[in-house]
Amino acid sequence: MNYNFLLKTETKKQWEKIGIERKAGIIVPLFSIWTKESAGIGEILDLKLLIDWTKKVGFKIIQLLPINDFVFSPYFILSSFAIDPVYLSLKDLIKKEELESLRKKFSKRERVEWAIKNEKLKLLWKIFSKKKIKEIDEKFEKENEWWLRDYSIFKVLKEKIKKSWQDWPETLRKREKRSLEKVEKKYKKEILFQKWLQFQIFLQLKEVKNYAKENGIFLKGDLPWLLPKESSDCWQNPQYFDLNFSAGAPPDNFSKKGQKWGLAPLNWERIIKDEFLYFKEKLKYQENFYDIFRIDHAIGLFRLWKIPLTKKPKDGFYDPKDEKEQKERGKKILREIIKSTKMLPCAEDLGSPPPFLSKVLFEFGIPGISVQRWQKNWKKGTFLRSSQYNLISVATLSTHDTSLFLEWFEKETTKKEKTEFLKILNLKNFSKKTLILKNLEFIHYVPCIFSINLISEWLFLDNILKKSPSFYRINIPGKKLKRNWTFKIPISLEELLEHKINLQISEILSKTKRFQLKNHSF
Repeated sequence: MNYNFLLKTETKKQWEKIGIERKAGIIVPLFSIWTKESAGIGEILDLKLLIDWTKKVGFKIIQLLPINDFVFSPYFILSSFAIDPVYLSLKDLIKKEELESLRKKFSKRERVEWAIKNEKLKLLWKIFSKKKIKEIDEKFEKENEWWLRDYSIFKVLKEKIKKSWQDWPETLRKREKRSLEKVEKKYKKEILFQKWLQFQIFLQLKEVKNYAKENGIFLKGDLPWLLPKESSDCWQNPQYFDLNFSAGAPPDNFSKKGQKWGLAPLNWERIIKDEFLYFKEKLKYQENFYDIFRIDHAIGLFRLWKIPLTKKPKDGFYDPKDEKEQKERGKKILREIIKSTKMLPCAEDLGSPPPFLSKVLFEFGIPGISVQRWQKNWKKGTFLRSSQYNLISVATLSTHDTSLFLEWFEKETTKKEKTEFLKILNLKNFSKKTLILKNLEFIHYVPCIFSINLISEWLFLDNILKKSPSFYRINIPGKKLKRNWTFKIPISLEELLEHKINLQISEILSKTKRFQLKNHSF
């Protein structure tokens, strides 16, 4: 397969860095993995062991779900810069007995217990207070002055006032200089604590990035650009947001009533007027940690479904409305993004894309996403064969918002769809294990330059995942379920590193020409 044409697109420099060979990777929610040293939830330094595993079996890309400071969902973030301190590795920061106490409380749980966040923050405050820290690294603070001070003040005020920032006293709501200076003086220690947390996170993530580079592994971040009104970004820079509307999606096959996300649309006129400073700063910081990044809801860069705050999703409208204007705006934004970063952008282009989108992404050399169950000839009702997939795309069996492959095949397909699907795998009589194996081979045979799949799809190859596939689903959109965002793999990374499944994975990657197995020992 020849991908040389990518070196003639607008992302030429990014492809030169990443390389134009076919690559395989895994998608991992950081909260879902764990080591024998972590405290009941996946932590930043656990990624080093994950890198060891990916290198051993032949993956080249690790894609993380968003790790920004968040509430409710990793896509409902409080800052597009700050990382959630729940992911800080504690082993080098606290005493062994304190870490052991935390492990006993949370490590043996089947699912992630988000109560761990407050427990970790209490311990981190204790460490911070004991060390009598008076300042953080001057270079880090200076390089991140665009967001760090405001985010830290915002976090402390949210904790103290316990109201929406739009209901704060006017002087704080409008960020009057003297009022903010008074807050800094009154809560000096608390604000410094927030800065210190972000500095510790920065150090750990840089360590992981360097380790990945040494081992030839690329890290792919998921960087949401739509934020809730209650984010520090909206408080710090309200001029960049339209706070009278919510972003969402119109009614479609995926959601019959449409979707209202509670996220603030961007004010593109102002962002463009300010020469994309807001985007440039975000990309500059995230570039410290990633080689590739996912643009969530990339369609929204071209046209966004805007819903008045008091209305339902069906009452929304596309902004802009004119197709020519949509195309021009999206291309302008993508050009600025590409010019502003060394990272390779990948577009999440699911939903109801405008007719020109795939052509624009192809022109720019930006991979979209090809979810297997939706790769169909919709008129005939047949599934696309492997050779019919888009070259510039990320092939995948499932996403964090869908059922996993097995659940989809067993419970969500009609008899006719099952028959049609088995045709593309050339299967008649088969066991469940053969079905899983052949489908993993299929999604890696496709001509897409990347094939990146949820780690759970691979763990079905062996008897690692023993429960019903629905148990391991990450999120059911539109439903506030306690089980959402709590998936945890039932095996430590130390055990996974030595598991017999590794040879099977490597054989699939080698057979589909995404990895060379020769001279590889297990």
